[in-house]
Amino acid sequence: MIARGASGLLGAGCLAGAFALAPPSFAALREFGLWLLRPAALPFAWRDLERAAADGDAAETFGRAQQILHLLPSWTDAQVVFAFRFATDDGNARTGDSAARARAAGERMQVALAWLESARASAGRREPELLEAMAMLPEVLVQQYPGLRPELAAAGGAAGYADRYLAEAERISGSPAVREQRTYLTPMVAAGLLAAGRRQDAIAVLTTGIARAADARDRETATEWAARLDEVRRSLRGEAVDLGAVRADVRMAPLLPYLR
Repeated sequence: MIARGASGLLGAGCLAGAFALAPPSFAALREFGLWLLRPAALPFAWRDLERAAADGDAAETFGRAQQILHLLPSWTDAQVVFAFRFATDDGNARTGDSAARARAAGERMQVALAWLESARASAGRREPELLEAMAMLPEVLVQQYPGLRPELAAAGGAAGYADRYLAEAERISGSPAVREQRTYLTPMVAAGLLAAGRRQDAIAVLTTGIARAADARDRETATEWAARLDEVRRSLRGEAVDLGAVRADVRMAPLLPYLR
């Protein structure tokens, strides 16, 4: 016990000495503090976001989303997954007034896009990935909510949104390959939805990823990628599928816990 106490004092002394010799910047201290708080605060922030969304208050919803953004400023994968989870969640109301559901989906889409737009400031080298996700989101939503198409027509439809975001990603990265790279976000986003119990939403993401595989310039790679995604999609639909190739593909690793 004495030895443990001495070790603790020694550790505290070393920490104090390190602070004295090389005091951390305010930004570093702030990031360290957020790192400590995230595990405790994130579940409550997400609960408040879902509650605001259920109440239909767009302003509060965006504010709650900003709280999560503040807790996860540079974790772009989480930003993308949370944005897709929010945008595709209509409380599992698969019946009812389709026009009203489409309008609500359009409102959620705008909140999610604004959320990801805000995240770009702290994304660093992964900023193009956020833009690729933003390009995919409207395509996923119009597949789930066909009534959303007229809502997006003035902006050129889902394709118009995609072209603008991908053009910006190409400008930032200096590479025209971002149009085909966006499809590689599919396993991560689909896995995030599956983790939330949102199988149909994950299937919609996979369907969009299969369609976007056509953007790949290497036709052999595009065909293989689309085949793997389709095998996952069919398995999630309850079909008997040989998943050997899926399990052997490291790109599919996020999806494996949800496949039989």
